[in-house]
Amino acid sequence: MWGHSVSEREPFANEGAIQPIGFLVALSPDWQVCRVSANIGDHLGTAAAEMLGQPVTSLFAHDAVHSLRNRLALLRSPDSVERMFSVALTGGDSVYDVALHMSGTTVVIEAEPSRSHHHDRDSTGTVRGMIAQLGLIATLPAFFNEAARQMRALTGFDRVTIQRLRPDGQGEPVGEAVRNSVRSMFGTPSFADDAAQSSVADPSTNLTIIADASADPVAIIAAANARQGPLDLSNSMLRASPSARVTALREAGIGAAVLLPLIVSGRKWGEITCYHHAPSYPSFERRSAIEWFALILAMQIEIRRFRAALEPDPLA
Repeated sequence: MWGHSVSEREPFANEGAIQPIGFLVALSPDWQVCRVSANIGDHLGTAAAEMLGQPVTSLFAHDAVHSLRNRLALLRSPDSVERMFSVALTGGDSVYDVALHMSGTTVVIEAEPSRSHHHDRDSTGTVRGMIAQLGLIATLPAFFNEAARQMRALTGFDRVTIQRLRPDGQGEPVGEAVRNSVRSMFGTPSFADDAAQSSVADPSTNLTIIADASADPVAIIAAANARQGPLDLSNSMLRASPSARVTALREAGIGAAVLLPLIVSGRKWGEITCYHHAPSYPSFERRSAIEWFALILAMQIEIRRFRAALEPDPLA
């Protein structure tokens, strides 16, 4: 047993709240606004209640809606997410990074102010070089430690730990990179052990970011005639994490976290956990590069496991 099936959903996917780093709009099949996050007025200047039941063209510029429709057509599966960068949603000077996915028949649009910097534009080349460097490392301990070091460089966080999910469901740290003065997870029981244990056993297969553990979640408001239950946020980029997890981070003095599952042979093999002492969140483009790094790292783990299985037993 190597973990949970990729198809399983998070137990907290339907809590109906997002983080305040962006806003959410949900559309009915005819592209009428059926749900919005309560903070949308902070971004678009119109109260949330006034947007419900309106056509999406009353929120976004015509060109932006056209681009959203075209990008939505590229979704490959019910669990896939499409991303767009630096989109002028309202036709003005403000630009947003956007994620789109389907939740049943509902179109879910999430946006956050674009924070990309010039160095984010070359994230693909950066990750390619990181992966090439990993391929040169022979031993597994050195491989995992180097992967953690590279992820720490990519995120800028204080501590990055790579954990493997053991057959008993417990997480086992196999690689780590920490800033000077930050306590290691190896050999010393601490909050980080408990937090990472609960995280690695979580069936989530998507990147989770907690940008500010001290921030209150933002509720999602539904139109009065919405007949569905709470919006499924399993594929949401902005979904709020369980309150117990966020409280534990806060009490431990941790301001931000990024959690990335490692899917090997279609199942959750483990997770990359990143912690930072202060609120912090990489730009949308940088998070996309982080996800790509985790995906390629999982593929390298699978290749190394396959090679190890083919090696003859020296004691046989």
